Amino acid sequence: MSLPANQHCSIARTLSVLGQKWNLLLLREAFLGRTRFAEFQRIGIPNATLGQRLNDLVCAGLLERVTYQQEGERSREEYVLTDAGRDVLPILAALSAWGDRHRPQETGQGVVYTADGERPVRLEFRGPDGEPVDQDAVSIIRGPAYYAALAAAAGRSPDRDGAHSVS
Repeated sequence: MSLPANQHCSIARTLSVLGQKWNLLLLREAFLGRTRFAEFQRIGIPNATLGQRLNDLVCAGLLERVTYQQEGERSREEYVLTDAGRDVLPILAALSAWGDRHRPQETGQGVVYTADGERPVRLEFRGPDGEPVDQDAVSIIRGPAYYAALAAAAGRSPDRDGAHSVS
């Protein structure tokens, strides 16, 4: 992570939060309506790991602890998705789509994404005009933060075109 290509990369920053398999699976469960520690245990995660991963997701701002109390019992905490947590949905959908295509099960999809609980939906790229863009036409290029970091490391300042001038 110490290289500029990683320090200023949104993918690397995202992986620092979501890079643990349990974190993604816990978020999947949260989207399926699970909120309580005992419900999250059902995915097979050891209790100590579960507690740490839930805490990590709370600290990262993806889940929020909310206290609840059932009548006659002590108060407990449940874990609820935050706005940042809900914004993980397209990431989970992309992982699901890849898995369904490249690691399919004979019995079908493990999860299905729907609109209004009925109509199946899928992810796609769209241009600024809202028109769909074929995935084969999409490429990744370096963004301004990358060039700024390189320039700073070399003691230069980037100009608007990404070129560098000596300070």
